Amino acid sequence: MTSARIFTVFGAVTVSAFLLAACRAEEQGRITNYQPGVYLGKKDTELSSAQVRSLSLRSAMQGNPIYRPSGGGVSRKPDVRQPQADRTRRQGNP
Repeated sequence: MTSARIFTVFGAVTVSAFLLAACRAEEQGRITNYQPGVYLGKKDTELSSAQVRSLSLRSAMQGNPIYRPSGGGVSRKPDVRQPQADRTRRQGNP
């Protein structure tokens, strides 16, 4: 008898959770009828001239192998430091 009651309560909770999840606000008004090759979403807004200029500058910097403002130049120092002598001795390297 108790197992039947537990099953009933668990079933009621599961059904309630399913029904409440289906009513979420972000689920309402979404596109459910898809058409191949047709964009059914909201229309894009026009970009301002400042936004267009910013995007074109960013894309120009990404594709140019010569202009690298974030470091990519020739380095005068080696990339890896030499380990200290006592550390080398402790590791047992020749």
